[in-house]
Amino acid sequence: MPSPFDTPPSQQRRTGMFSTPTPTAPGAGGGANPSYPDLPAELRTPVPSYGSSSAFIAPEQQRSAPPAPAPAPATTVVPAKSTGGATDNLGPVQRAAKAISETLEAEKRYPQLDDIVSQGQSAEYEVAQAYAWEPFVRINNYTIPDAIFEQYNRATSHTMMGLFAEIKQAWITVDNRLYLWDYQTQSNFQGFEGQSNTITCVRLLKPKSGVFNDINYVLVIATTVDVFMMGVNATVNQRGAMDVMLYDTKMSVPTRGLDVTIIEGSKKTGRIFFAGKGDNDVYEFSYQAEERWFQGRCSKINHTNSGVSAFAPRLPAWAAGHKDPEYVKQIVIDDTRNLLYTLSSKSTIRVFQIRGTGELPCSLSHMFAQTLSNIRVMVGNTPLLGPETPIISISPVSALQARRTHLIAVTKSGCRLFMSAVSSDYNFGNTDSAPTNMQVIHIRYPPQGQVNNNVRKAKVFTPGYFFCFLEKAPQYDELVLAAPDAAKIQMLADGGSTRLQLVEQGGTIQIDSRVEACELVAGPFAAHRMPQGFGNELATQHDLQSSEIAVLTNSGVHVIRRRRLVEVFDATLRYGSTTSPVGVEGEVRKFFETYGRTEGCASALAVACGASTENGPSPFASNITDVEVHELARKYFIEFGGKPRADNVYDASALPSLDSIKVSGRAEGLALYISRIVRSIWKAWIITDVRTPGGGLEYVSSVPVSKLREIQDKLVRLLTFLHENKSFIVGLSGAESLMVAGSKIEEVANQAEHRMLHALVTLVQGMIEGISFVLFLFDDKLTEIVLSLEGEHKEMIGSMTYGNLFATPQGQNLAKELVTAIVNRNIAAGLSVDTITDTLRRRCGNFCSADDVVVFKALEQVKKAKTETDPDIKNRLLRESLRLFEETASSLTMDNLADMVTQFRSLDYYPGAVQLALVVAREADRGNLALQFLTEPPTVQNDTADLYLKRIQCYQLIFRVLEDLDQAYGRAPEMVDGVPTSTTRLRNETWHLIYNSDDELFHYQLYDWLFSRGGAFAERLLEIDSPYVLGYLQYRGAESLDHCELLYQYHARRDNFYQSALVLHELAISEFPLTLEKRLEFFSRARGFCQSSYGTSRKQMNELSQQLQEELDVAVIQDDLLKRLREDVRISQEKKNKLELALGKKILSLSELFNKYASPYGYNDICLCIFQAADWRGQAEIKKCWEQLISAKHTSALESGDVQPFEVVADTVRRLGNRFQLSEYIFPPTDLIPLLEIYAYEHQRDIGPAGWVVDTFIEAGVGEETMLRVLEELFWRDEVPFRGTARRRLLADAVYVVEKWWQKVVKRGGGDGFRAEAVAQTLRSMAGSVPRGVESERVDRLLADVRRRGG
Repeated sequence: MPSPFDTPPSQQRRTGMFSTPTPTAPGAGGGANPSYPDLPAELRTPVPSYGSSSAFIAPEQQRSAPPAPAPAPATTVVPAKSTGGATDNLGPVQRAAKAISETLEAEKRYPQLDDIVSQGQSAEYEVAQAYAWEPFVRINNYTIPDAIFEQYNRATSHTMMGLFAEIKQAWITVDNRLYLWDYQTQSNFQGFEGQSNTITCVRLLKPKSGVFNDINYVLVIATTVDVFMMGVNATVNQRGAMDVMLYDTKMSVPTRGLDVTIIEGSKKTGRIFFAGKGDNDVYEFSYQAEERWFQGRCSKINHTNSGVSAFAPRLPAWAAGHKDPEYVKQIVIDDTRNLLYTLSSKSTIRVFQIRGTGELPCSLSHMFAQTLSNIRVMVGNTPLLGPETPIISISPVSALQARRTHLIAVTKSGCRLFMSAVSSDYNFGNTDSAPTNMQVIHIRYPPQGQVNNNVRKAKVFTPGYFFCFLEKAPQYDELVLAAPDAAKIQMLADGGSTRLQLVEQGGTIQIDSRVEACELVAGPFAAHRMPQGFGNELATQHDLQSSEIAVLTNSGVHVIRRRRLVEVFDATLRYGSTTSPVGVEGEVRKFFETYGRTEGCASALAVACGASTENGPSPFASNITDVEVHELARKYFIEFGGKPRADNVYDASALPSLDSIKVSGRAEGLALYISRIVRSIWKAWIITDVRTPGGGLEYVSSVPVSKLREIQDKLVRLLTFLHENKSFIVGLSGAESLMVAGSKIEEVANQAEHRMLHALVTLVQGMIEGISFVLFLFDDKLTEIVLSLEGEHKEMIGSMTYGNLFATPQGQNLAKELVTAIVNRNIAAGLSVDTITDTLRRRCGNFCSADDVVVFKALEQVKKAKTETDPDIKNRLLRESLRLFEETASSLTMDNLADMVTQFRSLDYYPGAVQLALVVAREADRGNLALQFLTEPPTVQNDTADLYLKRIQCYQLIFRVLEDLDQAYGRAPEMVDGVPTSTTRLRNETWHLIYNSDDELFHYQLYDWLFSRGGAFAERLLEIDSPYVLGYLQYRGAESLDHCELLYQYHARRDNFYQSALVLHELAISEFPLTLEKRLEFFSRARGFCQSSYGTSRKQMNELSQQLQEELDVAVIQDDLLKRLREDVRISQEKKNKLELALGKKILSLSELFNKYASPYGYNDICLCIFQAADWRGQAEIKKCWEQLISAKHTSALESGDVQPFEVVADTVRRLGNRFQLSEYIFPPTDLIPLLEIYAYEHQRDIGPAGWVVDTFIEAGVGEETMLRVLEELFWRDEVPFRGTARRRLLADAVYVVEKWWQKVVKRGGGDGFRAEAVAQTLRSMAGSVPRGVESERVDRLLADVRRRGG
């Protein structure tokens, strides 16, 4: 059976334009309503969901929720999870830079000395079996000039010889005379003969800071009676030699009787100490710039004996009467720990702490007996260490090299004792407290069979070069050398060895004369400024010069150089090609097996690129040329480089990732070689600031320019080698070489190899140009360029390293800013842009691309426009600059764009600023990928999200332009003399440009910006004729009430009333937080638009109008119900507030209104309205509702006492009758007339005027004929209470009805359906059925009047 609530399809609700219909749910029955137990399920609680056939709108359909609003454009995004390996997302340069950084960090992990020489002893040496493998090579042998020998022959009592290696000078004393000469050139002879006492000691030291001017060294000379100081100014001349000037400082202290033989000084503090054979004390030569009270410019201080005896004159040793006096034999200073060590003639080691207050307290005295005791505890008795093997020299170990090891002592037997001097609170490197204990921690024995307790001199240079001079005859010494093999030590550490050991290479050099001195020519070696990595000689091969040691003998100066590994490889190639029994390949294979494939390839590559300096005398120097050596190195670099491989691949079907591939030794060797070339600048700052003599600030290079050129030269040679040999190197020879693989795994390995090699080559190219750019920067006015940068970039260049400049986006951006600053400075100086850009492109093209040149030309046009006074020329310059900028839009950064837009704004060139920003946004996303975020901004960071964000930044610049334009427009008049002003024309041109843009994403952002400003700006959306504004309003309308209202106004302004009505309809039933009054307003406006026939068919309008009316009826009922609840005195205010929240916002269903509110609260008239809206026809329920309504009104009137109850009831029936007169089911006269007649008879008998029931229904719209028929039926029904004489009341009302009817007929002159005969028959019949009375008489009179008037 069809539901009484069925609605014709034409009245069914349409799907909302902003929403998706909610799926219908099965209906749910509920408990019976107590007032109406037989109500249909649709009007019971709980309320079910209905399908589209419901006559009234279910709440789910009324609210038709729109989809969840899209979030506003996001400014931050969540980084996407990486799906690849560690470097999958890196570009070639970044990947290569990562490899270089990792290589440099790995080389910093070279083991520290303390880990290599752990507790114990060692004696293993690797003695070279051929010249090519020797660790040191004698590169020069300078003889003593004849002039020096002439002076030597004039000696009468005493001569000494020595070296001032710092200034490349040798010296000799002849009695009281001192002579110096340049031992390399055997020139620049100087003599000092200005005193008469025999010279006993000479030392060249660094002076105290601030004491002397134009003096960089002091020459301290001891004689038999005093110690005096000479100033030395040593400078390098144009020939590369030293020019040495001596100055008399007039400073001396007496030393009569001390026989001073030892002088030493601190390079850190400039303090000078000395000692002699006369005692075992340590003295200081104290000096200062000026005299003070009670203190001269210089003085002598005894730091070990402060009593009166310290000032007494000393007797010579032969006169003192002592058999074997102890005296200081050697003084060494460790500035890193502020310690001074002395070695006595009895092998006692004392430790003094150098304090800043000028004190020198002795904190430790370690006798030789204690040293031997330490040794016996550690290794037992050994013939190489005993009382007969005293210590002949000590060498300090700096805190930079080791934390635990402080000193290396060398015995007469050639043993090296590694010693530690610590205290409980000293903690190795702490210089605030002095050591109190010393012990031997490691013993290093000499090479077996080479030392026979005949060591005469010995010295240890950092990082462990051991020079031991053996006395073979009175005038003949032999040199035994040893040096750590850094490559093998590194291999042990890389192999995960738990116990490292000192691996040394040993050898001998025949001196053929007696050694007088041994000094390091250059400064001490240090690969890093910390123990770990300090001794890594491999890392500095191509960065620092090889260490050179000068050995002075009585026949000349021997210069011995430490061989680098690359030079060893060079020598093996030469040796293998000439006299080696295994040939060149055998020697190379031995090298690779000894030091590993990576070191082998790095060394071969270096030799092939000409990085070796193996040019000293060798037995095979004339048998092979350098070109042949380079060719052999190239060959073995290519052939012995190995292949890339995939480790730990057990499943052949699973391909490894590129990052899991271990590249070949060739690729690793290339990365290693590159890292060693650039190690000194990779983390070095590009510039540093210094103070000028005038106190100003100046920026200079932090790395010497010569060093930069040297590095660049090595990189150029490397790049040339790679380009020339790329066809032979797998991975560089092209894509076809990648396909030559036996399996898929090998193919992946080849791809990884190619990726790495290509990245390294790209980085090398970038570094070459980067250095060229930096050199160009230094050639220009660096300080002016730096000061012209903005604050952020100025700070950035101060902390920018070369590595970051070469390989990071920040470095690239900074380079562009510097190029811009250079060009701007030259433009300001009047130079042509072409001139400076051509130079830049020629020297460093990557730093000044073709696009950059165009940008600079555009900037030149802008600069000219700023000073141009002619408006036409100015506009032409600006248009040309815009054209040039558009050509390079794809390469402009956001900073560039922002700067250009700002300049255009300052020049009032608003259309150009907008056009440029739009072009940059388009070029940034040529595929328009960001359009996918039109309605929903990105939430995950990826490349497309970055494109979106960049476009948004472009649009933000446009909006700032529009803000400026609006301000300018607001200040200027719109018209002058009927002609638009220039500001008006600019505004119109700019907005025309914007409206015609085809960038949909821009339009959406523009509309959002306009809307956010509110007021007149938001109303501009109604005026815009764009293909995008409608879609924008529709989309935003799903989440914004204001946008929805703009949407219906947008349609209305374009006479599209049907769409306006649809939007208003959706608004009225939406989930927006609207008041009920506002929803009623939207319903009313929508109905108003439906009255128009414009824009669509009348049928559509009628259908929508009918639907709106039905929903409006429900809303009106809810509004009436809410008003009734507000006025209901039975309800508390708290309950009213809750009811207000429930009914004052959303439109509810009729079911809810009826079951939750109207029926429970007894609002029967509203219940009748609900019945009508629902088209409910349940006669019994409707009648019952009327009965309750009449009863309630009667009771209320009685309680109030203000009016008669019948008046209230009559008014209610009359009012509702007028409202329901079109619904015969809700206002059924056949039920209501008897109901009211019964009420009048039983409750208001003889109270109201006669016929008030009839008047009530006639005024309610019920026809007289209907009333007469109903009264007749009630009369003949003969039911209680109208039985017997009570029926006369019905007769009276029937007569009254006919009278009213007849009066109307008479008044109108007939008609109105009045049938006289039928009416007369009815009245006579009724009157004849009751006793005759007043009613009968009225009938007779009425009928007589009807007959008389011809009715």
